[in-house]
Formats: sequence, C-alpha cells, structure tokens
Amino acid sequence: MKQFENRWIFEFVEEKPDAIIKSMFGGLALYYQGQLKMLLSENVGDYSYRGKEYDFEVWNGVLIATDRIHHESLQKQFPFLVNHPVLPKWLYLPFTFEGWEERIEMITCLVRSSDPRVGVWPQEKARKKTKKRTVKKVVKKKVTKKVAKKVVSRSKKPVKRR
Repeated sequence: MKQFENRWIFEFVEEKPDAIIKSMFGGLALYYQGQLKMLLSENVGDYSYRGKEYDFEVWNGVLIATDRIHHESLQKQFPFLVNHPVLPKWLYLPFTFEGWEERIEMITCLVRSSDPRVGVWPQEKARKKTKKRTVKKVVKKKVTKKVAKKVVSRSKKPVKRR
C-alpha cells in the first residue's frame, strides 16, 4: 500500500471506534461518525484538468467533503479553501498553499467538533441486476405404440449367430 507523508492529519481520530480510513481515488479517505469527511491525496505535478491550468496541484492536498450549500459559509470562514477542479462539490486545500499545516488543523477542528457543514453521507451502492435466465421447457411428446416399437427395435443390437 502507498505510504502517505501527511497521514498525520488523521491522527486525531485514529483511536476512535467510529473512524475508518480507507483507500479512495488513489488517496486516503476519512470516514467519521458514518460520514465521509476528508480525502488526503499526494500526487505531485499535475497542474491541469481538461485543458485548464491551475496555480496549484490538482491532486496534491486535502479535499474536504461537503455539500455545495455549505461552500459559502466555509469559504467565508476559511478563505484559503477553493473548489476542487475535478470534484467541485468538495472544497480543497492544496499542499502548495503557504501555511497549509496550520490551516488543515483548523479544518480538523471542525471535523472533531462534528460541524454539520463538513461531511457527506455515502450513497448506497447500486446493486447489480442479475440477468434473468430463461429456462427452456421440455415438452414431452406423446409416444405412440408405433414410434415406441421403432425406438426399441433400433436400440436392440442384432445378435450374430454362428
């Protein structure tokens, strides 16, 4: 498994029974109290997405899982948060921003205090529909005496006499 330099940002919940850290999008996702809260991504060097250039690396930072209705209040309180270019429904703190360590501490305080603006409920996975198998019905044919005699006579091997 990939080693993450900045995994320390999840230390505040690692001992909690309702915290789950698992792989997602090539990074580490934090699920806490049943909600997806943050995603740590450490992929250096990608500054563009769909032909548009950004002044920060697109997949090298922390994504904060939140609903769009909370963006305005969170960005007012934390003006360093930007909409992620690939997942615009989430906010993003790139590692290239000056003082990002102190800034991520502010965000983890929100998670720790169960701020309702941070976190999204995971969607239920759609069940795969199984194909219905068609069963061929075997129709028994009526066997007449005439047909039965032919079948029986064919199945008997002629006996060679000497």
